Amino acid sequence: MDNINKLQRKRDRAFMFAGVSFLLWQGATLGIDAADALSWSLPAGRLALQMALIAGAVAWAGSMILLLNYQRSVKRAGACSVLQDELFLQNRARATMYGFAGMIAGAALLLAAATFVDFSAAIAIRALLIIGVFIPLTVLARLGHEPDEEPA
Repeated sequence: MDNINKLQRKRDRAFMFAGVSFLLWQGATLGIDAADALSWSLPAGRLALQMALIAGAVAWAGSMILLLNYQRSVKRAGACSVLQDELFLQNRARATMYGFAGMIAGAALLLAAATFVDFSAAIAIRALLIIGVFIPLTVLARLGHEPDEEPA
């Protein structure tokens, strides 16, 4: 059972790392798009956004490698059916619901913001994409922790 707990913690860490790295990567891209739309030409700010974009993209690739490594570990342990239990499926459905609700709330906020600020559809779509990926990944990682579980 200890091996299953290790695999669950590994999965939760990979999901959390994937969510944060995606937020960094795509958030920096959104910042660059917004800077272009506002004709912002501060070189130090642009460099910071570009560095964040590169760091986020590398971290996202690293998180995908972690997820592949996790998949291999699960296959080696023969624990797929144990890890895909009813609680995980319920948590996955709940994370999807939170992601959908976040995207609807984000769309409503963007619609309200469009009455005051002019921005392109690409910026709005990228913002919704960030919300739609970040929220489910982080919620799924957080729901994977049991309340009495000590941090590893």
